[in-house]
Amino acid sequence: MPPSPDAPEAGSSRDRGWRVVQAQFLQSAPSVEACPPGDRPEIAIAGRSNVGKSSLLNALVGQRGLARVSRTPGRTQLLNVFELTLAGPGGARRTLRCVDLPGYGFAAARREVRQGFAPMIEGYLAEREALRALVLLVDARRGELSDLDQQLLEFASDHQRPTLLVITKADKLGAAARGLVRRRLADSVGVAPRDVLLTSASTGLGLQGPDGLAADLAALCEPEPA
Repeated sequence: MPPSPDAPEAGSSRDRGWRVVQAQFLQSAPSVEACPPGDRPEIAIAGRSNVGKSSLLNALVGQRGLARVSRTPGRTQLLNVFELTLAGPGGARRTLRCVDLPGYGFAAARREVRQGFAPMIEGYLAEREALRALVLLVDARRGELSDLDQQLLEFASDHQRPTLLVITKADKLGAAARGLVRRRLADSVGVAPRDVLLTSASTGLGLQGPDGLAADLAALCEPEPA
């Protein structure tokens, strides 16, 4: 798959660090139509079941209980919407929404539930006007994209959605193994290794600072030209 032409690059929103200064859960929506009004830029967060979406979001905002962490893979079946305010250099601020998409790829989820995931996820990615980008999470211990990951990236590309690839649970691997996984994933989507973000909810790796996830979100949600 060719790299997204709109993936975040170094620029004004990444010159110095950004951090989340306020976060709140807004709602769980059973459909795209039930989501809040699209008056804020939105970032979709996707990945396989138990990839660590909730843990990463909690670590990013510094609130352990903001997003519920389920020990049952495939349990999240709604669009969970969170609003974040980020503070950056020179007093700059961004308010955006992170939309946690249903996890996918877990065999134990009921078939009818799994079949319901695809229309919801695809409908959101295709139809949501406020959506700025897709952030796809991949477990460092898997080390590669699944077929479903690939399909989601291709679907996002077909609908001109910028994508950001984020490796979770990087603390579970040594430095050499992390580098190998990063290069492998970068090669699989045709980007430079530096454009694949290494993160850990446990240690805070890759969340703050000029090259962290908070800065990437700020860059993706820069105000559009008038």
